[in-house]
Amino acid sequence: MTETKRQQVEPAFELLTKVAEVESDPTGLDTFARYMWQAKQVVRQWLTCLSEQDGPLFAVCEQVEDLALVYPDKIRFCQLKTRDKGSWSVAAMCDRGLDALVRSYKAARRARIHEVCKFELWVEGAIADKSETIRFVEDPCSAEKDIRAKLVASGLIRSWVDDFLQRLVVRSDQPTRAHIDAKAMWELWALWPALSRPEVEHLYERLLVAATAAQTGGSGQPGSIQAHLAAALPHVARDLPGPDEPGGPAIEAIRDQVLSRGMLVALTPPLPGESVEQLLARISAGSAASLMELKMMTAGAGRQLIERVQEMRADMEVQRQLLLASRDNAEADLERLATRVLSVAEATATRIGLSAVSNPAAAGRPAEAIAADLLARPADLAQCDRHPLFDRDEYLVFGYLGHLSDLCRFPWRPS
Repeated sequence: MTETKRQQVEPAFELLTKVAEVESDPTGLDTFARYMWQAKQVVRQWLTCLSEQDGPLFAVCEQVEDLALVYPDKIRFCQLKTRDKGSWSVAAMCDRGLDALVRSYKAARRARIHEVCKFELWVEGAIADKSETIRFVEDPCSAEKDIRAKLVASGLIRSWVDDFLQRLVVRSDQPTRAHIDAKAMWELWALWPALSRPEVEHLYERLLVAATAAQTGGSGQPGSIQAHLAAALPHVARDLPGPDEPGGPAIEAIRDQVLSRGMLVALTPPLPGESVEQLLARISAGSAASLMELKMMTAGAGRQLIERVQEMRADMEVQRQLLLASRDNAEADLERLATRVLSVAEATATRIGLSAVSNPAAAGRPAEAIAADLLARPADLAQCDRHPLFDRDEYLVFGYLGHLSDLCRFPWRPS
């Protein structure tokens, strides 16, 4: 480990071990099923360790919180919560999530490091549409008296409430358990666009195995998972204190719960040459970017095209919801439209792929080429809408293709 790296790591490591001394929960194991959604979120955040600018040094699982992201000068404590049905109200957050963050905040105050900490609640799915909840998510300091009283009832000292709320962040609209695999794999594909789908699936599986192992700690792991960690351990030591280095012995008790940049580099292929900082920053911030956006990014779409497709999709969605509310057979009609739209889009993608030999620009940015080709043939798009469902408006039909892309039915590249 270089002297510069040690100077970066040791302050952050010291903060982590202080909290670990205050509050550790070795009995906090639960069933594998309960951890799967959390493990997949851990994989997504672990990826942000690859960021050269402002990325975390390492992630720690099930130590004080579900996930702690450790930086040279700060720690983010993340409580990850799923929900079986309904949306998240601020009252529900108090009962399931904020109470745990209160305990973490108190532990950080006892360790005298709370001033360099953020406390984040990550919730699966949508929040309630009530104004109180919307305000609270946008600005936790806007919490009303009843919410503040609940925080006090959870053990927060009244004079600490304002400070806690200033350090609180709510990351809503996290991908559901049904969709998080697709979201994570598309993020991997956005980082490594040259990988095939089987390669992305294999990479995701490897990272998920390591993240699951880190969540379950060091005592009860299956041998196969231990082997993954043992193979990566020499690389982990590159950016964590080794057993004989300052701070090394103190980390041994939680070393298997730590996911480092070096370990991640050892398990993943090299990143392509282009910058990935924008994507990593969005992932780190709990981006709710759609699968359509990620797919278009991996297929070379620029921001202008993505925003244009999003606008057309938003206009289409208004019409689609009206159709679903007013027609008994709307779903069947929309599926027939989907078949025709996908047929045209896939034929276009195939043609773009075949022309890529003589057109390097199309090969490097197939999404741009596919969109330009489709929009240059408005009559073909309009003809797909035979019933019509969208008044044979080519822009609404194109927006419907964006909707189908978000359902993993069109990848914006030749198959």
